[in-house]
Amino acid sequence: MQPEEGDDIFILVVDETYGGDEDTYISDSENYRKQLERDFQVSFVPANIGAGADIPSFLTVMATAPVPVWVVVLSIFFLGRPINENLSAWGEIAAKLRRFFSRPVVLSRNGAAVLAVEAVLEEMDGLPKSIRLISYRAHYAGFDDKLAYLPNSMEIDSSPPVLNLGHTQHVFEIEVDGTSFRAGVSGKHVELVRIERAA
Repeated sequence: MQPEEGDDIFILVVDETYGGDEDTYISDSENYRKQLERDFQVSFVPANIGAGADIPSFLTVMATAPVPVWVVVLSIFFLGRPINENLSAWGEIAAKLRRFFSRPVVLSRNGAAVLAVEAVLEEMDGLPKSIRLISYRAHYAGFDDKLAYLPNSMEIDSSPPVLNLGHTQHVFEIEVDGTSFRAGVSGKHVELVRIERAA
């Protein structure tokens, strides 16, 4: 049974012991999980993020309660409605996410949204008046298409299953004060391009 993301943020750390010594893998993997728990002071559970080819990893759920407006901001964002207040919540959540970035990290849709919005806000000169999600989709395996050349979309898809996250590029189209951007988030890396949309 795969966990459901809901309003939380799933952070998955790829198991760096996988592919090592087969005789000691089980104990090596468990020691790695315990080390992650010591390093980050949170619990991790085993997960597989590789559909078709195993990518063992460890999942933790990032508590967003310290940023009370986060759940409201997130739900408005994924409904495609303009957000014109509480924009600082994105930066607060991004700072909490970044503490995990010393490891090979894969993010769920919500975590990827944080990085996408942060990249867009950094591209603007100061805080914008409003941001709005135009579309979200999970782009799978290979990512042969260049981000700039993907077709525009108006669909906001649900979060892909955890099992697919190891082969997912999260693609967001975000409008900020009339300017449209497409952000592709793979792991902890963000690519950002400006796009033209028909009026």
